Amino acid sequence: MKMQRQDVPPGAEGPSAPRTWALGPWLRQRAQHLPDAEDAGQADILAGRRVMVVGGNGFIGRHVVHQLHTAGAEVGIFDMAAAEQADDIEQVVGSVADTTLLAGSVSAFDTVIFLANSSLPGSANTDLASEVAAHVEVSIKAAEICNAQGVRRFVFASSGGTVYGFDSDTPLSEDMKTLPRNAYGVSKLAIEHYLRILATMRDLRTVSLRVSNPYGEGQRALRNQGFIAAAMQHAMTGKPMQIWGDGTVERDFIHVSDVARAFVAACASEDPPEICNIGSGHALSLIEVLDRIEAALGREVPRVFKPGRAIDVKRNVLDISRAQETLGWQPRIDMTRGLARTAEWWTCH
Repeated sequence: MKMQRQDVPPGAEGPSAPRTWALGPWLRQRAQHLPDAEDAGQADILAGRRVMVVGGNGFIGRHVVHQLHTAGAEVGIFDMAAAEQADDIEQVVGSVADTTLLAGSVSAFDTVIFLANSSLPGSANTDLASEVAAHVEVSIKAAEICNAQGVRRFVFASSGGTVYGFDSDTPLSEDMKTLPRNAYGVSKLAIEHYLRILATMRDLRTVSLRVSNPYGEGQRALRNQGFIAAAMQHAMTGKPMQIWGDGTVERDFIHVSDVARAFVAACASEDPPEICNIGSGHALSLIEVLDRIEAALGREVPRVFKPGRAIDVKRNVLDISRAQETLGWQPRIDMTRGLARTAEWWTCH
């Protein structure tokens, strides 16, 4: 099994690019431009807390690791490949399918953030049995291993962009029905339910964060993932970008630093919810996003419109009131600022 290098909900088709970016130095050089990991009270809670980030060298993972480290946590990384990190951050290179290695790696940690993901929304339907084995079974086995090794909290990256699966004129809340349109969303939902059952039977607190569509510094348009990253790359290369439908579908985009803050908050909270939406709470059409990307980059995003897909809902925006009330979290980076930072990173890489 390969650990997903960009754990992000679906966007649009995009060209492949080598994963050669160095995000660690970029984050450290621009630390003054990043929000604090949270307030002093949260930093006091996390100081000395041992947190293992599975998938910590991926797109979201690096931002999570950076903010945990800033908050004073003792951070470890379990990933398929090593990457440049602060000297005091432990790194274990291996696959989550290596249960012996994973067990030995998490045994000294209080909390595990699980960002590993071998599945893709666009291809998960191709082989359903393999999707269950590689996505659901591996994730639940990892949680069981963490429990057996004495981990007290397991924070899982779910998908607010796929688990609901229906159009809604109002923001989607955690209590609404869930009817995923693809196997990826079904898997995420199944993992949430298995974690809920595990938490009732074992001494393990589980938290599933339903993340909308993250974007930002460090995200490459790999594996046909990440609408904004794909648009940035097409703008830089001048190659036409495929847009499924007429571009009027609406999505909830959230800057990766805000996503990272949500994971940090889920680690620090005394009483986190089992399930929690993490998004901006605002909907933007793909056309609007492309226009804003062009303004931020000063480049055109060439585009080709293709027939719409059955798996794509027309509108997906999350109700984030539970995160605000239970985690004390809310997004800080609006789209204008987030795209400016993302465009700066792209022009430098």
